[in-house]
Amino acid sequence: MKKIIISDLDGTLLRSDKTISEKSINILRECKNNGDELIFATARPPRAIKQYIPDVLKSEIIICYNGALVLKGNDILYEMKISKNNILEIIEIANKYNLHEICLEIGDKLYSNFDVTDYFGNIPCEIMDVRDLEFEKASKAIICTKGSINQKFIKELPDECKAVITDDGTLCQIMHAEVSKWNSIQYVLQHLNRDVSEVIAFGDDYNDMEMIEKCGIGVAMSNAVEELKTVAKFIAKSNDEDGVATFLESKSYVYVN
Repeated sequence: MKKIIISDLDGTLLRSDKTISEKSINILRECKNNGDELIFATARPPRAIKQYIPDVLKSEIIICYNGALVLKGNDILYEMKISKNNILEIIEIANKYNLHEICLEIGDKLYSNFDVTDYFGNIPCEIMDVRDLEFEKASKAIICTKGSINQKFIKELPDECKAVITDDGTLCQIMHAEVSKWNSIQYVLQHLNRDVSEVIAFGDDYNDMEMIEKCGIGVAMSNAVEELKTVAKFIAKSNDEDGVATFLESKSYVYVN
């Protein structure tokens, strides 16, 4: 049976230097040529997928912003955003907890009230007071910190929002409460008329938890957070050891019902 391969990017398919090895490219291309569906599910925006994924691996369907946006080509299949009122409330609550470095993803563009280089590298970003932005809704808000996120902050977020802490605790990613990679995967499966048992999913961080636990074959990378490993069916080699490609090449999943 042809499989649906769903992979996270950072810490999973991408190596630490944000590249994909030739081995991974060749094995994933072979999977595609054999009829398997390849889908990327990432916290990143659409522009980043275009930046990091070579043309031979381009996927018709991509899941962005932790599931807040699903694209099929240039068409939006699914979208769930945060209202401006909720964004302003998030900023107010963040300031209360001395969390002042804030980014917003709006219309596939990044806006921030600080220089994001230390967190995201040298990427396009418009620096301004994000409270002054003219917008109705945002795909995602990101609180950046070198310290730690007070759990009280998360509990005070608007009911319409949810948060997940990633990247070794440096990022607090805030989405609409109904957003998750898993929810978007369910939507995609319905669109494709496919079953979750046909899915092999790869991830490494807390935003992959539900996806790895509930997809047919959930695979955590060896560099994944420990909590993710406890819900995975398999542990693959690390992202720097071509873990995704090596697992697919081994065909370990063939023996799983």
